[in-house]
Amino acid sequence: MLNKSIFISYAWEKDEPLDKKVKNFSQWLAIYLQSWGFRVHLDVLENHPGTKLDEFMKNGIDSSHFVICICTQTYLKKISDSATGVYNEIELIKKQAKSPFIIAIIDIESFTDLPDFFEGKYISQLKFDTPFSQENKKGLFELISTIRDELFLNIKVETKPDAQDRIERYYNSVEKIKFLNDSANLMNFKPQSEGEISFQYLLNGGDFKLGISPMEFITHWTSAGSDTIYSYKKVNKMMRIHNFENFDRINKPADIDFDKVVDINWGASLREGDGIVWINDKNYLAIGKIIQIYLDSEDEYKSMVTLAYKILNPIDLTDDFIDSK
Repeated sequence: MLNKSIFISYAWEKDEPLDKKVKNFSQWLAIYLQSWGFRVHLDVLENHPGTKLDEFMKNGIDSSHFVICICTQTYLKKISDSATGVYNEIELIKKQAKSPFIIAIIDIESFTDLPDFFEGKYISQLKFDTPFSQENKKGLFELISTIRDELFLNIKVETKPDAQDRIERYYNSVEKIKFLNDSANLMNFKPQSEGEISFQYLLNGGDFKLGISPMEFITHWTSAGSDTIYSYKKVNKMMRIHNFENFDRINKPADIDFDKVVDINWGASLREGDGIVWINDKNYLAIGKIIQIYLDSEDEYKSMVTLAYKILNPIDLTDDFIDSK
């Protein structure tokens, strides 16, 4: 749709849980932006063994119309440290003859003062630990709107008669509502290969996506009762496991006790503790376990499910080959 390049700049953290949160958020944001048609440059998505990080940074920044800076405390410290990749990225941005449009993103839960470099720049506050949360709905809509408005900034607008102008404003308002709805629906995914997530399961038509292609699984949910939830098959194969006690011990398909597995042709009723097995069209397998079900009696669309899941990857992929930033 928008067809421009975005470079995402972030810093690796020494604290492992914080590092995981920042990397997971950056990856989620990159995939979200890709769903709008952007070409996104992010090291953990593009680099592979043998990649030269300096070359990746230069080419990515040179070719990008936008640069998004994930402004953690560590990132802001590394801006002034010439031995870091963050410093090099900022210097590359400063040297550009035509500077890209810079966007600073800060974690809404740990607000921090920004240095002079970001003065006058667009600043977005988002929730890093659960980027798909509806708490980010307004912030992501404003972020995408800002990028879209910047792209169309130089398009000449004709002066029109009052009646025609009022009609166009009406239709523009309708388009804005549709745009807001699209930006919210595209949030319903988590790209990481395992985790525990809580989400409003009726949003996006009941669909929530786990993983990234080719290890991608579309899950589908509807309400059943205060302690029950329905899940429907949107993959090649779906199976139910009653009381999935050994979920934590499953690391490969052979670990699953298939005597306890029931094939689901369309949909299954699940309670807390029950499990699901999904197999997609590429023959990758994922497992899930219902941790908690919350039915909102006043607004059904605020009902939530907490799901633990694992995508059983046949290859143990790591990002150790990327130099520390």
